[in-house]
Amino acid sequence: MRSLLFFLFFIPCCLFAQVTGYDIPEISVTDSLKLNKEKSLTIKRSMILELQPEDAGELLQKLAGVNIRSYGGLGGLKTISVRGLGSQHTAIVVDGFTVLNNQTGQVNLGQVQADNIERMYLVNGSQRSALVPASSQVMGSAVYIETFEGSNPAKRHALRFTSKLGSYNQFDNYLSYKVGNERMYVSISGKFRFADGRYPYIIQNGDSTYQGIRNNNHYEDLFAGLQSGFRIGKRSLLTLGVRAYASDQELPGAVILYSDNAFQTLRNDERKAQMGYTYSGEKWSVRGFAVGTLNGVRYRDTTFLNMAGMIDSQYDQTAIQSGISAYFRMKETVTIHAATEQQYSTLETDQIGFGKPIRNHNISVLGSKFEFGQILLIGQLSTQVVAEENETFEREQIFRVNPFVQVEYNPNKQGANHTFYMNYRNSFRMPSFNELYYNSVGNTELKPEDANQLSIGTTIPVKKDRSGGLIRLAGFYNIVQNKIVAIPTKNLFIWSMQNVGEVHIAGAEFSLEWILKLNKSWSAGLNANYTFQNAQDMTAASSPTFKDQIAYIPKHSGNADLSVYFKRTGFRFSTLANSIRYSLNENVPSNEVPGFTLLDAAVFGLVKFRDHEMRMQVTCKNLLNSSYSIIRYYVMPGRMFLLTLNYALH
Repeated sequence: MRSLLFFLFFIPCCLFAQVTGYDIPEISVTDSLKLNKEKSLTIKRSMILELQPEDAGELLQKLAGVNIRSYGGLGGLKTISVRGLGSQHTAIVVDGFTVLNNQTGQVNLGQVQADNIERMYLVNGSQRSALVPASSQVMGSAVYIETFEGSNPAKRHALRFTSKLGSYNQFDNYLSYKVGNERMYVSISGKFRFADGRYPYIIQNGDSTYQGIRNNNHYEDLFAGLQSGFRIGKRSLLTLGVRAYASDQELPGAVILYSDNAFQTLRNDERKAQMGYTYSGEKWSVRGFAVGTLNGVRYRDTTFLNMAGMIDSQYDQTAIQSGISAYFRMKETVTIHAATEQQYSTLETDQIGFGKPIRNHNISVLGSKFEFGQILLIGQLSTQVVAEENETFEREQIFRVNPFVQVEYNPNKQGANHTFYMNYRNSFRMPSFNELYYNSVGNTELKPEDANQLSIGTTIPVKKDRSGGLIRLAGFYNIVQNKIVAIPTKNLFIWSMQNVGEVHIAGAEFSLEWILKLNKSWSAGLNANYTFQNAQDMTAASSPTFKDQIAYIPKHSGNADLSVYFKRTGFRFSTLANSIRYSLNENVPSNEVPGFTLLDAAVFGLVKFRDHEMRMQVTCKNLLNSSYSIIRYYVMPGRMFLLTLNYALH
């Protein structure tokens, strides 16, 4: 497969769609230290270049309120939790298209590449645009990713190339080329990466220390894409494209005290075609889209103890999405927005106990915004209808009405960054196909999880002679009902999915962005955040887990990133810290997962010649060689080195 991937890397055949433009920031005070004045939590290209993340999951853990569950380094499963809610409550939207996976119900962020990301932002309240898909407007939160490939190049040609060499035989190449003008453009892109993943580890169990080499951890994958965009008149844009993704990996499993060997493999193949049309007028705008996705997953375990002596399972998922979003400005202070989206998905596999599930999901939204001087009032009402059936029986149709309301106060109309807000959202998430139907585990009687979320916060800009910053403060309280959990049934090896829980989550967030300009040559920037989450099981007072912290949600987490620049060179220190967590909801010492603090360091420099930019960076991740796990017994890599070359023509 490796030779095939190398060949396909230079003949890409797939696409990503995008609506916004891009710029490549310099390592200078004017660009890299430009203060992010957006209301939502945002990661821009300059920060991505300095962090050199392996995937989108590593980026998102830099945002307040976000915890990433990671099962390993490069290629490891990574899922998101925002303000204590499960990953199924967060929409992932790439270039205006929601990523859908009804088999597991969650998006693996370890398979979302970061090299082509221009900007990534997290929304917990009102949407920044009324033209986003309806599915992202009704979720508990949404992550929006904008990539390089989909916009007109600033000049006729634009090119990016990234090459990485790292520890544990990591090799990573990304190439993207765009050509076009104001009327049309075409982009072609590809990425190939692999690593053997054989990193050393140390695990502590009481007074005993165990060490070894992570086995069965090889990973390789390929992304490729092709996209075109056409201007129709002065106000319309049509985008068309296709995308392909393939991965082949070994699954290392949990490192337990008597064995660290595993023999499972996983292959993933995905093909996607998508199109979008946007009309932007003075009074009204509209966007329509359609996406078709074919996804195949093959799981093999050659040592499984059953009659066949192995497991060889194939999962084939089909998803079709279409929708339209629009807004109309009635007058300067009043706008109305509406959206609808239809999702159709199926799953075929020999591991489903009840035939072939088919799900139809309709989401409709109607809302408005009113401005009264310094006050902005946002109201929205959405409906969701889910009809599901399979070859043997039909589930009861589910209907939900989900309200959202937000009030913003801006004491200074000239400084739109200084705001206060309060919002309330009701949302829900459907059980996944695996939770409903998987053999010996699924429960066809599962109800959706319902979440009520209340949030209050403020954004405060601070300006001084040679420095300035932005402070964000937020508090939140979430109540999750009919929480879906896995509990043992016949024995510890046979589990069942059930609605057994109610969870209350109280928390607070703090984030700071600060820049300092010493003179024309020297400058510095600081990004820091802290999150407190008290996520308690409130199901029953008689339960042994009553008021205990929910599994794998740390009460305290945070990170800080300090960058120092001298002209076009600089260095960066990054930290990430989590307090203790528990592997199960019962908060006893035997379930405790130790906290950790990580330190990364990087040195970088930039060379420019006319329209060419060459950037070099040396990064050391986990500088102190800390031994830690995010998920119990899934040990993470120790000290790693990464050499990165970024080239851009624009």
